[in-house]
Amino acid sequence: MKVKIVGIQTKFVVSFIFSLIVSFFIYIVLYSSYINFESQKYPYKFQNYNYSFSKLTYITRNICLNINDVHFNNKSQYKSVLSKYETEYSKYKLGFIVTDPQDKILYNSSKLPGNPNLEKTYSDFLKYFDHTKNITMYHDYIFKTSIKTGDHISILWITASPVNIPHDSIGTLEGFKNVVILLFICMLLFFLITRHRMKYINEICCGIQTIANKNLNFKIHQKGHDELSEISKNINLMADKIKEKIKNERKIEASKNMLITNVAHDIRSPLTSIIGFLQIVENNEYKSKEEMQRFINISLKKAETMKKLTDNLFMFTKLNGSDLKLHLSTVCLNELIYQLIDEFSITFENSKLKIVDNICAENIMVTIDINLFVRALNNLMYNALKYSTKPSDVKVSLTQCDKNAVISISNNCKNLNTKNVNMVFEKFYRADKSRTNPDEGSGLGLSITKSIIERHSGKIWANYDEGTITFTISLPD
Repeated sequence: MKVKIVGIQTKFVVSFIFSLIVSFFIYIVLYSSYINFESQKYPYKFQNYNYSFSKLTYITRNICLNINDVHFNNKSQYKSVLSKYETEYSKYKLGFIVTDPQDKILYNSSKLPGNPNLEKTYSDFLKYFDHTKNITMYHDYIFKTSIKTGDHISILWITASPVNIPHDSIGTLEGFKNVVILLFICMLLFFLITRHRMKYINEICCGIQTIANKNLNFKIHQKGHDELSEISKNINLMADKIKEKIKNERKIEASKNMLITNVAHDIRSPLTSIIGFLQIVENNEYKSKEEMQRFINISLKKAETMKKLTDNLFMFTKLNGSDLKLHLSTVCLNELIYQLIDEFSITFENSKLKIVDNICAENIMVTIDINLFVRALNNLMYNALKYSTKPSDVKVSLTQCDKNAVISISNNCKNLNTKNVNMVFEKFYRADKSRTNPDEGSGLGLSITKSIIERHSGKIWANYDEGTITFTISLPD
């Protein structure tokens, strides 16, 4: 079942939006509680009449301009002219009082209680209004102007009730503070919501540092199903691959060291013999010319052994390199096997061995590098020649199975067991540990054979059962 991966970017965006919405509601609740508490404790703290007084000043001056040219003759005319302003500005409870020069009231629509002293009220208002920059307490508004009534001048008093506009809704500084508080709550919530993912990011960073310090067995715990968990998974896979690569490199390095050691050992023995025999010849320490010739022949044989060893080593190195190119051609494998048997039959008979063939009648065509493939088969035949129990039969067969050509070479031998049969393909491996003389073989033959077969996309394996070892090659045709 494929697990759906939710992007971490989506998670963070959703978390931020959620934090913003929740912080907004938290702010409203907290600020409302704060306003209610402060309003009860400090009643005038959140009152502001500045806007109302400024508005009323503008309204009254505008009224004065409109009625400046009006001549009032009676009370009904006062009402008809002034009542429209009362209706228009009912929000401020606008009222009008008209008095003659002797302060006698001619018209009164004001909401002022009783019979107020208008001059004193006006004087008190001017003092309060002129000296107070921030009006936080309620005060009745009153304005004074002159109008024409008949043939004399009357006084028009305009009264009003200012409206409170809460301080918090008009203050720029307060608005900025509110935004800061809202953002702080939002960021705090966002931090709390995302801290487990941030903690996981820190765990990943610590895990990478641990792996970088060569602790490749360390594993980062996978959490969730997003990009972070995918990163953790890939880092763990990377650590495993690095560990496997280091293991293989160490194995290759150990193999190289063993190769150098074995080659040095196998070359040193014949080289020491050659030097010894040549020194005898050089110093004329031989007893006769026949003995000198024997020393020369032995030295030549040792040199040929060294050449064979270096040739095998060169071939082994070449086969395991990446620059080897196969020269492929299509051949009949039946004819190739028959030719191989003919070439080895006399040599085997001289060693009291008999080749028994079982070649299928149907021709099997394969695409191979003939020189390399013949060398692989020769190595198997030479191996049978060296290690077979004498006298005995060596069986060579060719069959076809599941579109693969199958070649088998079997011989009797007593120096193997089922536990180490698969080690015969290891370089420098010798079944008979007592046979350390390089003249008996380099120990690279079967390793070279395996490399050649694998280069042809084939397989080779060995089975040992009741004293008989069988080498089987499976090659795609």
